[in-house]
Amino acid sequence: MNSKQNKKYSFISLFRWGRGIYRNIPPCFRWIFIPLKWVLKFINVLRFDLWVIIGEEIKSKQTLGILYAGSEENKNYMVNLAFDSPYEENYVGNMWIWGVLKKVKEKNNCSLMVAEVPNFFSLFFKNKKWFYIPCWIYGDINISNEIPSLITKESLKSDIRRVKKNNLSFESTNEISHLYDFYHNMYLPYITETHNDEAIVKEYDFLKENFKNCDLIFIKSKEEYIGGCLIVYAGKRARLWCMGVKNGNRDYLQQGVIGAIYYFSVCYLKDRGFRKAELGGARAFLKDGVLQYKKKWGMRITVASPTGFLVNILPEKKSAKGFFLNNPFIYMDNGKLEGAVFIENDPLLSEKDLRKIYKDYYRHGISKLIIYRFGGGGSRAKETVPPDLSGSMEIRSVESLF
Repeated sequence: MNSKQNKKYSFISLFRWGRGIYRNIPPCFRWIFIPLKWVLKFINVLRFDLWVIIGEEIKSKQTLGILYAGSEENKNYMVNLAFDSPYEENYVGNMWIWGVLKKVKEKNNCSLMVAEVPNFFSLFFKNKKWFYIPCWIYGDINISNEIPSLITKESLKSDIRRVKKNNLSFESTNEISHLYDFYHNMYLPYITETHNDEAIVKEYDFLKENFKNCDLIFIKSKEEYIGGCLIVYAGKRARLWCMGVKNGNRDYLQQGVIGAIYYFSVCYLKDRGFRKAELGGARAFLKDGVLQYKKKWGMRITVASPTGFLVNILPEKKSAKGFFLNNPFIYMDNGKLEGAVFIENDPLLSEKDLRKIYKDYYRHGISKLIIYRFGGGGSRAKETVPPDLSGSMEIRSVESLF
């Protein structure tokens, strides 16, 4: 770690220390710090950690360079989407946005620029052919009908059969004494084991502060707690918030603990009279495993996070093609969420091909699924879209973007 990174992490430690003091201040006096909080937020929006990452792109096996501006955890997520190991990573420094834009203009052998920004930033790049991909998307399921009506996918039926075969059950509690066990023995081991360097870990004090608005669901195998989930409430809304598996143990995953968390949480909320259950966040990339699992439950995407990845192809663009072909995603366009799937300029897609793409990548809640074709015009293929899909699927040329 170089001296600039040491300064950065010293600042983070100081910030966390200050946040701890702030939380211990009685709420009636916290208003004094509101102006300072807004100043710090504004500064945080305009400053970025910047990396240059170069490695072998997973799909094309060509050398790909990415100029990434944002947080380390989200940078790691993007790196794992893009590269086969090994790859080289160079931390450039923490700089103002105009410094980042200056680096974009320099010759840097990069094919992609990715900047992690608030969504209002996308308005300034509206005419510059950037994609704005939310960092997270959120959705819900309708639980006003009987639960079996939700379980239509064969893979989901298999998950529920495994839960019943292994005699898994659940208990609910809102006793604060159980939160420590859940956090340290379930949530923390599971999220760090599953997401490694991509893990965005919520602090224990933050969960403790919000626990008054939560229920804790424990999954049991016989008399042993093997997993759990925090459900957070806001008025008439209920959201599955934080999940965990005891010690991150993969044996419990094989028993079906994740399926049990979703199943029993949904049943619990229905019994409490809720008509919808929010399933929490997932990445906006259409191959993301969490997003695919929530699709099995029929999740309808309702909202995107207030921050996202602003993505653009730089002049050294040849090796960026493989990244787009391998990573379909959901992006924001004129306030609407749309899906983007990239394909080679092969012969016209058959109706069977289009229906498979739609089945694999369309998500309830997006306005349209756009198929971007590399090379050639997209207009010649519009007629191949089946009439019943024409309102929710379209074919365009990549050249119309870049």
